[in-house]
Amino acid sequence: MAASEYTQNLGLCKWAATDKPKRADFVSDNSIIDTALGGHIANANLHLSTDEKARLDAPYTTVTYAGTGTDGRSINVSNSPKLAIVFEKDTPMLTISGNTVKANFAICYYGLGSSGGATLSQSALTLRQTSTYNLNEEDGQYVAILFR
Repeated sequence: MAASEYTQNLGLCKWAATDKPKRADFVSDNSIIDTALGGHIANANLHLSTDEKARLDAPYTTVTYAGTGTDGRSINVSNSPKLAIVFEKDTPMLTISGNTVKANFAICYYGLGSSGGATLSQSALTLRQTSTYNLNEEDGQYVAILFR
């Protein structure tokens, strides 16, 4: 006699002491388990990709640098960041002198642009040092926060 009872969720054999298991019962149970687990494992909507796991483990990195005074300075970045916030330490976001406004910070999003003064690619953060943007002033101390 095959199983007299079956589990509620997967319908696997629950043999009573008086039941006589058959090979076909084991084959059927293994097939049910393989189908259920295989479908679960293969469902990408239920699991994080390797890149998504890395984003959760390390959602951002910080880079500090001393300004060189050059315009168009590039800093190599890793992990293909999507968003960068750059600012000069201990300096207000904007410096206003007469009619001149100078930005001491920038926000840039890969592929969508920036607030000005910086651009972000998959491998580099490029910074401006002009009369309008202050992101690489000679000997200035800066922080870049890069979000994955």
